[in-house]
Amino acid sequence: MNFYICEIEHDKGNIQIALQKSEILGISDKFYPGPFEKNSFGFSLYGEYLYPVVTHSDLVSPIFKYFLIFPGFAFGVTRILQEIDGTPIPLSPDISSNEEIGFGKLSEYIGAIIIEDKPCYVYNTHNIQLPSNARIKKNQEKAEKLKKETLGDFIVIGNTYALRKEAVKTILSAEFVTPFKIDNYDGFIDYGRIIPVINLDDGNHVVVLEDIAYRTGKVFQMSGNILTQETTKEEYLETLEGSYKILV
Repeated sequence: MNFYICEIEHDKGNIQIALQKSEILGISDKFYPGPFEKNSFGFSLYGEYLYPVVTHSDLVSPIFKYFLIFPGFAFGVTRILQEIDGTPIPLSPDISSNEEIGFGKLSEYIGAIIIEDKPCYVYNTHNIQLPSNARIKKNQEKAEKLKKETLGDFIVIGNTYALRKEAVKTILSAEFVTPFKIDNYDGFIDYGRIIPVINLDDGNHVVVLEDIAYRTGKVFQMSGNILTQETTKEEYLETLEGSYKILV
């Protein structure tokens, strides 16, 4: 089973929990406040729908930056730390029936995954809670940019594709990629907003465009001739080193 290990900051520190990947539809960073008179904290936009924001119970002033989208709600977290594969060790089935001796809150978890000899507890999403005083955190982290040289009109990535320089927003370190496999994407990067990342070769750089980013260790700047394929109208950059399909 695959799980996302998530962290939620709150006024007394932070808490780490595991959430099962198969139950998650996607991820969003779009938040809209709820109607005050309905005592609703707010909603996260994903696809064409608004999902009510919930989180771990009994947290005072939690900080939300991302929302994991489940079929009926959006689970607020501060950050997604990693994706892991593991089999959770279940909690005793008698725990939920012993609330009178103080075990009731343990039913918030369905088990634990052991990571480097430490447990990370799998949250029971049947115990979600509507937050009342959470804070929304916008990305203000400054990533170190790879210096762009002025040589060449195109940036070639992965020895496969060419990108026009003006289409490239920035080039970042791959350490800023959050793994989150969905559809054809391997994760996302936070560059003012969530941008999905396609992994070309597990490289150390992420080339960021307007709506997509590419992870690669092979980034070169080149000039050459532009050729157009007659039947498909696809464009290619022809250089002394080889030909590369122009994506943008």
